[in-house]
Amino acid sequence: MKIHEYYFFDSLDEKEKIELEKISRKKYYKKDEILFYKGDEAKYLYLLVKGIVRVYKHDYKDNEVIIHNLMAPTFIAEIANYEEIPYPANCSFETDSEIYVIEYSEFKKRFLSKPEISMMLIKSLTKKIKALENFINYNITADSNIKIAQFLYENEEILSSLRQVKIASILNITPETLSRKISKLKKDKIIENDEGYIKILNHKKLKELFEF
Repeated sequence: MKIHEYYFFDSLDEKEKIELEKISRKKYYKKDEILFYKGDEAKYLYLLVKGIVRVYKHDYKDNEVIIHNLMAPTFIAEIANYEEIPYPANCSFETDSEIYVIEYSEFKKRFLSKPEISMMLIKSLTKKIKALENFINYNITADSNIKIAQFLYENEEILSSLRQVKIASILNITPETLSRKISKLKKDKIIENDEGYIKILNHKKLKELFEF
């Protein structure tokens, strides 16, 4: 697909679509490649159109702490572009991926004055804020049962791409703790585990574990 065919740009007319094509290019990345590091200048607006990326930082012990896994199609770290600040975290690829790289200075000049485009970016930023709230909740909640149940429920669409060790890393808990909790969920027939990948069997019971 060409970049203007993604729903983010439905409001553009034919001339604007051509302009967007001129300031964009598609790039291909392999699993584990780095898109940007914390502190890099946000020269480009990135639209992930295929694959999964992770946005992460390192704690004071230099442990990797995952803030969010992003699944296509979505913009990546657009807050840095919008606020014109350096990237606040690192970003790398969980899978082989495709990205449209957009020259942000030209995008801002030509398109951000359009209310529909501005609203599209605001909605995308709102989703990122919710993701950050979830990240904070996961890390201040003492009960690992709640953290695990909420994560599985809210991220069902990417569970088929995440092994248990990766989920443990995202939730900042040990793989052993996650394994014990997963075994309990399997015993209660709430989930099943097929070769390390989790599938939800009973959404209602899973949701009851973190909503009171």
